[in-house]
Amino acid sequence: MILRRLAARAARAAAPARPRALRRALSLPAHEVVGLPALSPTMEQGTIAAWKVDEGGAFAAGDVICEIETDKATVDFEAQDD
Repeated sequence: MILRRLAARAARAAAPARPRALRRALSLPAHEVVGLPALSPTMEQGTIAAWKVDEGGAFAAGDVICEIETDKATVDFEAQDD
């Protein structure tokens, strides 16, 4: 029993450590990361405040998909392409 624990500990120590972001990404369900353009020259990050299109719902170019909340304002995000 003690040998198994020591062997397991040695195996964990020898295995390359995964970065925290990679571990977190591996624990998420299948998804696609979509980059959002900066909505203002000073915008560094934003949060989706509200979805305007239902999951699986149809939308066209120019339709508002969601509201993005930044540190300064809440801005509508429009679809760029169909």
